[in-house]
Amino acid sequence: MIRPVQVKLIVLFTLGLCLLPAVVYFLPGYQTSLDTLAAPSLEHWLGTNDIGQDILTGLLIATPNTIGIAVIAALLTLLLSIGVGIFVATAGRKLSGLVLRFIDILQSIPSILLILLVSVWLSPGMIALVVLLVATGWYDDVRVLRAVFLRELTRENVRYARIGGESGYYCMTVHVLPAVSPVLVGLFIQHIRRAALMTAGLGFLGITDTRLVTWGSMIQDSLNYLYTDAWLWLLLPPTLVLCLFLWGCLTFGQRFERYVMTGARLSV
Repeated sequence: MIRPVQVKLIVLFTLGLCLLPAVVYFLPGYQTSLDTLAAPSLEHWLGTNDIGQDILTGLLIATPNTIGIAVIAALLTLLLSIGVGIFVATAGRKLSGLVLRFIDILQSIPSILLILLVSVWLSPGMIALVVLLVATGWYDDVRVLRAVFLRELTRENVRYARIGGESGYYCMTVHVLPAVSPVLVGLFIQHIRRAALMTAGLGFLGITDTRLVTWGSMIQDSLNYLYTDAWLWLLLPPTLVLCLFLWGCLTFGQRFERYVMTGARLSV
């Protein structure tokens, strides 16, 4: 079960993410200075990089960028997957078969290869990166969602609702989607982790827009200084923040799964 303390932590974490853009708005900016590769001090709490930019300021700017891209891309990916999953679950055999064959073709192409090729060509910014992540991630969930929707559509409550004259939209929104909400939450968390890793990875490779500051791009800035003491404040802060975020997503997913399984046992 999710305890009240854990709920409060989740709420505080969410509020903190919502307030980060406001904090970034009042920052002096990720500006260059003459204090290059300065160690952590009272003036620069986490030190500076090779062009004198404050690492703490960079982290505050990169956090809403990275998490914002991950959450928006995950939400849009899930919505697109749900729409296509409902279509193939309710359409006729021929139409659903055509869509599933098209999905098989897409799944035969490594998504990471497409992402790398397009990123090298376009150097995507925030919007283009979200579109790219959605375009290469929605089709992996369709078969799973189709199976789940088909199972729920054959349940007695849905049958009785259809016999009573209720529309398909009503049955889907009132009976089916609430029943499969644990699956949707699990997929949403999975997509957040994937999008965050992809965003950080592309930034680490240096093939995103140079104006887009992410945890990955900050890690990439440290590569030339791994054999100096500067790696301590160039590499560790963005790496730790990325690991903590991924760990938080994984922990929340595990606790949510435990909560769902406990509720399922209690309801039997």
